[in-house]
This record gives sequence, C-alpha cells and structure tokens, in this order.
Amino acid sequence: MARGRERELADRGRAGAAAPVSGGVQPGGVPHGCDELRAYKEALNNAAIVAKTDLRGRIVDVNRQFCLISEYCREELIGRPHSVVNSGFHDRGFFRNLWVTISKGAIWRGDICNRAKSGRHYWVDTTIVPLREPQGQVSGYLSIRFDVTDRKQAEAELVKELGRREVAEDLLRDIVEAVPSGIVTFDSDGNFQFSNRAFHELYGHAPAGKEHVQRRGSLSVPVERLPELDDLWPNLRKEDSRRLTKPSIRQLGAEQWVQINNRRSTSGNFVSVQTDISDLKRAELLIKYQAEKDALTGLSNRSALLRRLKRYAQSRQGQDKKFALMLVDLDDFKAVNDRHGHDGGDTLLQIVAQRIRASVRKVDMVARLGGDEFAILLRDVDHQRDVSKAAKGLLETLGQPARLGRRSVVPSGSIGASLFPRDGATPKELLKNADLALYQAKSAGRNRCTVYSSSMRRERQRRERLVEKLREAISRGELAVALQPQNDVRFARHHGFEALVRWKSGGRDIPPPELISAAEEAGLICEVGYQVIDKGLAALACLKRENLQPGTVAFNVSSAQLLQPEFAPRLLELMRKYGIEGADVEIEVTENVILDRSADAIALSLRELHASGISVALDDFGTGYASLIHLKRFPIDRLKIDRSFITGMLEGKNDGIIVRTIISLAHSLGFTVVAEGVETPAQYRELSNLGCDFVQGYLLAKPMNEAAAREYLAEQQGSWPSLHRDPNGAGRPF
Repeated sequence: MARGRERELADRGRAGAAAPVSGGVQPGGVPHGCDELRAYKEALNNAAIVAKTDLRGRIVDVNRQFCLISEYCREELIGRPHSVVNSGFHDRGFFRNLWVTISKGAIWRGDICNRAKSGRHYWVDTTIVPLREPQGQVSGYLSIRFDVTDRKQAEAELVKELGRREVAEDLLRDIVEAVPSGIVTFDSDGNFQFSNRAFHELYGHAPAGKEHVQRRGSLSVPVERLPELDDLWPNLRKEDSRRLTKPSIRQLGAEQWVQINNRRSTSGNFVSVQTDISDLKRAELLIKYQAEKDALTGLSNRSALLRRLKRYAQSRQGQDKKFALMLVDLDDFKAVNDRHGHDGGDTLLQIVAQRIRASVRKVDMVARLGGDEFAILLRDVDHQRDVSKAAKGLLETLGQPARLGRRSVVPSGSIGASLFPRDGATPKELLKNADLALYQAKSAGRNRCTVYSSSMRRERQRRERLVEKLREAISRGELAVALQPQNDVRFARHHGFEALVRWKSGGRDIPPPELISAAEEAGLICEVGYQVIDKGLAALACLKRENLQPGTVAFNVSSAQLLQPEFAPRLLELMRKYGIEGADVEIEVTENVILDRSADAIALSLRELHASGISVALDDFGTGYASLIHLKRFPIDRLKIDRSFITGMLEGKNDGIIVRTIISLAHSLGFTVVAEGVETPAQYRELSNLGCDFVQGYLLAKPMNEAAAREYLAEQQGSWPSLHRDPNGAGRPF
C-alpha cells in the first residue's frame, strides 16, 4: 500500500515537472526561454525541493521532489499555506525572524524541520529568495530545499554520543580525582598529559623541577607543581619498558614514603601511579621496632641479639677479628620486685638498662633477654682482659644507689662472658658458654664477672649428673634427715630440733647448699621438702615413743611448697599419720618467702597451719628486706637471728647492736628469739645476757642422725650436759 502511494506521488511529481514552476528561477536576469535556463531549472527540479509561494505564504507551485518528501500530491498543496508541513518543532520566534528577513527582500538561509503527511518529520536545508517583478517589487517567494534528514539524525546521534562521552569523562575524572593515589601521565614522546589532585598534594612540598619539566614538553599545569624526580619521567627507550613494571618505593621526607608503579600502555602512553604508603611504612617500622626492641627498656631484644650474633659470627669466620658476649643478671632482683612491686621492679630495670648502655661504646650492642637478664655484645675485643676491664666498670656503675619512689636500693649484678671464636663459633655455643660463666659467677658469691673456661663445662656436666642422681634418690627415698638441737637458754634445757636434709651420692656427702641449689634449679625442691618432712616426723614419733622428750621439730619450707594448695592438708595428714601434735611442729620460712609476689597465698597457707597449733619462725632475720609490716601481716611466733650477726657480734660494734635490737624488737612484739651459729661460750654468755630465748650451733652439737639424737636426748634427760658446764666448776650454765 505504501509502495502504491509512492508511485502515485512519483507520477504526480512527474506531472508537476512537466509543468514548470511558473515564475521559476531567473538567475542573473537570463531570458526566460533560454536553453541554458531550462537546463538549470531541470537540474534544480531533479536535485532540489522547490516551492513557490505568494506574499502571504500560500503555495503557488511545487516540484516533484517537494511532493515526494512531503507525501502530498500537487493538488493537495496548491493554494494551501506553507504551514501545512509545519512540524511544530520551531517556535514562533523562529518563523517571525524568517518573515522579517524575507519581507525586507533579503535571502533567508537555515535548516527547518517539517512534517510529512504521514506525520514523519524530515529536515531540509532551506534557502528562501524573494521573487521580484520587472519593476522591482516583491511578488512572492521561491524556496529551494535539500533533504538533510540523515545529516540531522547523524548530528543528533553525535550530540548524544558527545553527551555520553562528556558524562563518562566527568565520571572518569571524578573517579581519578577520588583515587587517593597520585596519577600522572605522559605521551609516547614524554610530554606531560595529565595529573590528578592527589599527585600534586603528594608532592606539595617537593622541590620544584621547572627546568627539568620544560625540557619534557608543554604542560597544562604550573611546572613548579611537578616534582623534580629523575625516575618519575618515562624512559623512552623501548628496551627499558620491562623495568617500568617493577614497583619501587621512594622516601620523600623523614616520615613520608610513596610506592611508584610505572606502566606503558599499549598505545604508548606512560602512566605512573604513586601511592602514599607512609602509614603502612610507619606501621612496618613500628612492628620491626617491636619485633627487635624490648618494650620496657627500649633496648634490643633476644631476637635482635641472635641475628646480630649470627651476622658477626659469619662475617668474622676465618678472620682475626674477635668479639665478646656478656650476660648480666641482677642479683636478688626478686626480692626487690617483691618489696617494691612490679612498678618498682620495672623502674629498676629501666635504670639498669640506662647504666649498661652508658657503660659501653656506641658500637657495642645492649639487649634485654627477659626478666632481669641483659646481654652485651662487645665488638673488636682482642684479649680477655678487655672483657674484664669492661665488666669491672659496669659493676661499679651498677652498684650506684638507685631511687625507687621514696626508697633507695643498691643494685648489683653477676656477669658471665664468652669470647668468639675461642669459646664458640655459633650464637648457640656463645650463649651457652656465657650462661655457664654467669652461673659460676653467681655460685662464687655474685656481684662479679667470670669469663668462660673449659672447666666450667665439665662442672656444668657434673651438675647435670648430680641433678639426675638427685631425681633418682628422691624416687627411691634415699634422702636422709639430720637433727640439730636447739636449747632453751632461759631454763638451760633441750628445746627441740631443726630437721636438715642430708644426701650421700657416690660415696660422698653432698653439701646441703649444693643439694638445695640443684633441687631449686631442677624444680625438685618441693619433693625434697616433703621427703624431709616425712622422715623428720617419723624420727620425732620414734623418739617420742621412747619417752625421750625430743621437743619441737622445725622444718624449712620453700615458697614453692607454701604456694601449693595441697601443702597444708598434706602436712597435717602426715602429722596424723605419725601421731604428731601441732605444738610439736614448727615451720621456718625465710624473708624471701614472705616477700614473694604471691605473699597473700603464702600468708593464707601459714594461717591455716598456725590455726592447727603449728608455730612459725622467720629464718635468717635481718639479711633481707622484711619490714615491720611483714611481721604484722604473717602469723610469726619466733625470729631466728642469722649466724652472720652472731659470728661478728663480739668483734664488731654494729653486729652486737643489731643482735641486741632484734632481741628487743622481737620481745616487744611478743616473739621469742633463736640465735643460729653459736659456736663459743662467749657468744652463749652474751646472748644469755641480752635475753635471747634459744640457741643453736656447734657449741651444743652438730646435726645428727636419729640414732645420735637418741643418745643425745638420753644424756640430756633430767640434767644439763657436763659438756656445757662452766670449766671453773661453778655448777651453772655458761
């Protein structure tokens, strides 16, 4: 049906073409009947859309092309106003301007959107020329149009595409500007193209690179805002393009780092993405610091020391370069920590760390290994005497008084040292041997330095064998008990015994201090203590069954035992087993025990025992840091004066004053007093004169086994032994 309509319009167009548009174009005043004019008209009729209107805009004539595009036949158009094809696309002002122009006799040119009979819109490039009579007046208008619908649609699509691109570019720009990383681009020739805000903020304080930038090409931003970085600009050599893919890190300032990722696109453009990684880098440095530094003292830690030791050992292999490792351990730090609390202990560790650091050279390394143990790595040490000299100065510095709150303490330390490569070629060997030397320094009396020697390893091996034998002896019940008598000075009679551990291994008697030290080191002190209590109670029960009046038996108890929840019930169960009353048993604890950080739990255990009738004695009083508050806090019945004061009380004025003060203090608090280590009649008489309640020492008797104790008690039964009578025959005690 549409095709039929087109044929009809074509026929009508041909009919219109056969009848030329009257008053047609007369360019240049060429005569109407001229062949050339007809040729022009024919060409124009076939190529253009031609219409003629009168002065009021009514259509006078149209050609075939007009009918084809408007879908009207010629008869439908003639006599009708030209507005028959008005699409309504243009406003009134558009046509008003058009009429104003042509009414003045001027030519109007423009694009008009018309509407065909079917309602289809089409665009025409229009030129309207006034038609003049020979006399010159305008008689109508001739319009020549060309169909530009396809062009207009293409332009519209182009506008839409440009709009979409503009939106996309805006979005891309927003995205690029929102990216926190700095972005800068260059073309294939190295000319600057683009940079985002983050890039300039990143280098806001970087040195200006004006001359450098100008050599690279024209810029769309101020050159002073671009950084002077040689590796920022693209390397135009193609063989270096692979290197561009490797990220790099550059430090811009003291605390600013950027990661640079350079890429060359497939089109040849150079893109550099630079990310501020300052926070990440600071976190990395902090993690590294925390991994290598001790949080409390700021010194290097064990891990850092081991790495440095390994590096030193590897770099000095086969060379005549030596270094030394020193281990420093504070003496009696536990007592300080217990007395002043953790804050006081931490303060002391910080003071000691500062003193150690100040005592060595800057090239030497100081580390805290943990607790109260430090390490010093001395570089370029030629002789052992260099180590001894450094240790001597360090001990002198450490020995200066240190203020902890309102109190002052005098710290000291023990030092063990090993030398590379003499004492070890690996960090493990050097540490082990320095530790052996440290143990030797502590065993020798502390507050000294010992340098490793091969004999120490043999001693350590002997010690390890001793611990193993002690473990076996405990499992077989081979530990023995020695009973040392205590006498009542006031009534000149036997009072009781102190139970002491004894052990014979390999045919020799192991000294009690060595036995106790080995047991504490191996974690066997509780087992040793329980075995001594068991055998001591058994001996006491046996002596009581023979009516020998053994009195009270005292047991030394460690803090490890008192901290065991089962200690008190277990002791009471052993007492029931042997039929021993609470009044027959005494528990001795040292000052270090009541100063333990777990003193509350210890006090609770002692109170439970005290409530069962067991008395409590504070051993070695005056040698530690116990204060009156501790005497009030714990259920103390008796103070034992350390033998070091008894030994010197007749020789030095201070020791005598201390002994007198302790006795007076104890009696004022309602305590009795035991003097340990009494070995001479003069000491006995002085203690008696001072009002001491009980004495213990070789003057009375050495520690003895159960059989010897039986004989001793039999001799004591009912009379004061002749051994203890005044040689002048006065018949009274010393």
